Amino acid sequence: MADKSKLGMEFPVYTFTIEKDKIVEFAIAISQKDSREEINPIYYDEEAAKKAGYQGIPAPPTFATSSFFWTGGGLIGTVKTLGIDLNKLLDREEEYEYYGSIYAGDVITRKMKVVDMYRKGKGKRTIDVTVLETELINQRGELVVKYRSTLMEI
Repeated sequence: MADKSKLGMEFPVYTFTIEKDKIVEFAIAISQKDSREEINPIYYDEEAAKKAGYQGIPAPPTFATSSFFWTGGGLIGTVKTLGIDLNKLLDREEEYEYYGSIYAGDVITRKMKVVDMYRKGKGKRTIDVTVLETELINQRGELVVKYRSTLMEI
């Protein structure tokens, strides 16, 4: 059961550089293609990205979520910190707000906090819900993405 005393908790701030290869890996994963040559070239070719109107190689829209796995012990570390039983965990929902784009080479600072915790259901049929809000801020101090992750412990 999630530790309700963690409501409002802020995780340590983490800063990392967006690597071009991570964008390529992510683009391949979400497209279910087998190689770089089968995905949209804007995700690996800077000239193609600029031709399409981008400043450089952009990260796909849901790429922001991957920051969750690279920092603070990743999913397992986060779940342990919150007192959630990993064997009962479901990732229910991701909700994104975009304020700018993330590009290869950007230095991103991640700020994540617990914004809600509640229980749904009655008796033995209850689900504990934890909502995390994450802000990604680029090297210019601009908020580029805010996302909410809803985790359920069944």
